[in-house]
Amino acid sequence: MRHTRKMLQAAALACLLGQFALPATAAAQGYPDKPITMLVPYPAGQSVDLLARVISDGLSKVLGQPIIVENKPGAGGTLGTGLVARAAPDGYTLGMSSSGPLGIAPHLFKNTNYDPVKDFTAIMNVAAVAQTMVVSAKSDITSVQDLVAAAKAKPNKLNFGSPGNGSTSHLTQEMFKQRAHVQMLHVPYKGGPAAITDLIGGQIDVLFEASPTVTPFINRGDLRALAVTTRAPIPALPQVKPLASQGYENFEAVGWMGIVGPAHMKPEVVRTLHAALVKTLQDPAVRQKLDTQGMLTVGDTPEQFAAFIKSESEKWGSVIRSADIKVQ
Repeated sequence: MRHTRKMLQAAALACLLGQFALPATAAAQGYPDKPITMLVPYPAGQSVDLLARVISDGLSKVLGQPIIVENKPGAGGTLGTGLVARAAPDGYTLGMSSSGPLGIAPHLFKNTNYDPVKDFTAIMNVAAVAQTMVVSAKSDITSVQDLVAAAKAKPNKLNFGSPGNGSTSHLTQEMFKQRAHVQMLHVPYKGGPAAITDLIGGQIDVLFEASPTVTPFINRGDLRALAVTTRAPIPALPQVKPLASQGYENFEAVGWMGIVGPAHMKPEVVRTLHAALVKTLQDPAVRQKLDTQGMLTVGDTPEQFAAFIKSESEKWGSVIRSADIKVQ
């Protein structure tokens, strides 16, 4: 997708956001005239929650109304996301959701009770987090080519860890297996830290994990980075090549976080919110907070975000069906 490539061109971000800005005449008259609630489908302190609070603070200043962040965790993020889908489409209930509930969960769980494409109004894909393919620094595997060769030489002998069955990390590895035509065993953990500990210790062979999480381990020599999952290198690991440039054309798998509302919101309300978000992301203080969290600013249009949600849902649905992934 064009806008996901642009998200990594940090030097051009100001220009990028400027072209997404909408004229003041497109704004909704009188909106907002009361506080706005932003639902977060995860617990406080999680990355989506942190982003929601940073953006809400800036958005409140631009709109002149309080933005109240409410955490509604549960069911892998589908509980809170479903509440957004069922809210009144008046612009006073929004959601900061992510790739899990909107791109992955509807294909894993039978009772999400919403359609990620039809039941939401896309407003802006705000930020993304790259993943990095890592092995232990003590491993004999020093490149993606080494990994593929070893996996092909001994099918189902190498294993890969993940923070959990059906996680973005798990699905990214499954997508890589499909593209590389290799067979490896999946070892699910209850969270990323346990998987990283076992990777360093040599109990598992490879792991895809959020770049901000593994970068400290890479920098101090515990882990070796083989690739990143964005279309271009990321600022935190500029020396690490993307899989897309290592023979896996168009390979992309990021954890993204964006703002949506219920379906059928008025276009002028969407334009008002989007223009305010553009202005919020142009604030250096906001950008600094996102950079500190290792987040890559996206800042696309509602139309681009809607198309992106659709493409992500289709991509992950295909991976899940091909790998026959089941979640209890």
